[in-house]
Amino acid sequence: MEATTRGEEVDMIAEAKQTMVSFLSNEAGQAVVENMHAVPVGEDLYCLDNSPFYVYGVSFGDVVHAPMSDGRPVFVGVMEHRGHSTYRVRLPAGSGHDDFAQHWSPLEQLGCSFEGSGVSTRRLYAIDVPPTSDVVAVYKVLEDGESAGWWEFEEAHYCARP
Repeated sequence: MEATTRGEEVDMIAEAKQTMVSFLSNEAGQAVVENMHAVPVGEDLYCLDNSPFYVYGVSFGDVVHAPMSDGRPVFVGVMEHRGHSTYRVRLPAGSGHDDFAQHWSPLEQLGCSFEGSGVSTRRLYAIDVPPTSDVVAVYKVLEDGESAGWWEFEEAHYCARP
């Protein structure tokens, strides 16, 4: 998995004790579990320390309620969104990280970071859009990349800015 840094926010979270929070969902009749890194911040409360690859409605930095179930914290709801949005990019079959990297610069300049996975035949990237970024400009870059055939993208979570 590749990742770019998210600055001081990550440094503060990384200093604390990390755990995994399980997100359970049902896709096409099959149970799916995504485990996300998180830091305990209160009783059954966790601050997410990475961006989701499959889960919708949460982003890096969000505080979630996850009581213990079968020895692990399991997500039941969002307590606080902290301004980050998440978009996902899936490359065409046969494309590699170098293909993604050659088109990454405009998103990086807008303040985004990413986590990547090559687990399936099509590389998948979770793009974190911090609250300081222009989410409209980010969306335009993602749309342009999809139109050019560089990737397909989806919105996993949009956090409205005040």
